[in-house]
Amino acid sequence: MTRKMSTESKIKRHKPILREYQLYLMIIPTMLYFIIFHYGAFYGLQIAFKDFNAAQGIWGSPWVGFEQFERLFRNYNFGIIIRNTFMLSLESLLITFPIPIVLALLVNQVEHTRFKKSFQLISYNEQGEASGHFGSLG
Repeated sequence: MTRKMSTESKIKRHKPILREYQLYLMIIPTMLYFIIFHYGAFYGLQIAFKDFNAAQGIWGSPWVGFEQFERLFRNYNFGIIIRNTFMLSLESLLITFPIPIVLALLVNQVEHTRFKKSFQLISYNEQGEASGHFGSLG
């Protein structure tokens, strides 16, 4: 038995959505961000399982399965590669994580408000510009 929904119940069901439509409009940029940069990135993961050729593109390149991973794991330098990767990550974390915190604590001790504000503006602006420039290169 299929029950038909009356027009009244449909309107009642959509009324909260229509009443708060601005909130739903505010969700759209966030949803687009996640769709493009999180789910869209799965498309490129196919390259790990293909013998990628730029001229043929992702869909035209032949499928090789786990061949790339087998070659990596059989490599006699695999242990060194993994160790170096973890060491670089650890060094980066230990060096770059505390520096902004220490800098913020030091700037907080400065009594001259004008100098403090100028320093914050310059240091944060330079960081933002640098990440913007380097981010566009990748």
